[in-house]
Amino acid sequence: MIALFIVALIATMSYVMMSRLERDTRRTTLLVRNTQAETYALGSIAWAMEQLRGNWEKQKPNQLIDQMPIKTAKEMNGYQINITINDMQARYNLNNLTSPDAQKDFVRLLKGVVPKISEQEANKIARAITDWISASSSQNEFSQYYAELPEPYRPAHRLMVSASELRLVKGVTPDIYNALKPYIIALPEPTQVNAITAVAPVLLTVSPNMTLEAANAIVTLRSQTPITSSQQFMNLDVVKNHQIQADKVTFSSKYFLAETDVSIEKQHTLLYTLLERNAQGKQITVNILWQSKGTW
Repeated sequence: MIALFIVALIATMSYVMMSRLERDTRRTTLLVRNTQAETYALGSIAWAMEQLRGNWEKQKPNQLIDQMPIKTAKEMNGYQINITINDMQARYNLNNLTSPDAQKDFVRLLKGVVPKISEQEANKIARAITDWISASSSQNEFSQYYAELPEPYRPAHRLMVSASELRLVKGVTPDIYNALKPYIIALPEPTQVNAITAVAPVLLTVSPNMTLEAANAIVTLRSQTPITSSQQFMNLDVVKNHQIQADKVTFSSKYFLAETDVSIEKQHTLLYTLLERNAQGKQITVNILWQSKGTW
């Protein structure tokens, strides 16, 4: 009996040890893969930066500088690497609201993506965003509201670093934020909307006379005949009829988001990188402004 007990005990201990060894081996494999994937993801940013630099240097008359989105896929040592570069000036920059005059532009976007919202509620949210990013820290209805929340906090009173900060602003519900999310961005300075790449709801911000129907018509015209210059865009009948303000649009972008997805089997590593392209004469620089793993 003692011998059988000892054999059973040894067999049990062996099973437990083997199980732990298998678990530790699997954990180590996942950690090594994750580290390797991060390295590949960081390496892909060099490709994205070179791509943006090359697009500017090789631009030709009557041709688009950047054909958005820019995509590529590579395979390396069993890893699948997918890179997508998107134009962030195709979105509405929340930090434009440092100017109270921009509140009406944002209200048009908000009403375009949340049709049920009232004019009064939309205006309140626009004012709350302006207060959030304003340098002034005087006590007002907004600071009082934040202070009286169950988990109180203070408004930032600086430019937003991430569009996700919008969730903290008074009046912004989860439904409103989720409706706006595909069309907004927080960039380090006020920017113009790229009229060549902006989607219809964002085009609502470039003119007080713009309608969603007219914005969709512009998007359709762009898809049929690529617009390669400001003159070509401003000569469109739909643009003339809706009095798009030239100072609110641009035709070459400065800010881009590179999204890198590195995968092996079912394991994924996502890296988001905001890139800034500066052109000063023949000198072209592309800088990394921030990086975020998993989300942005």
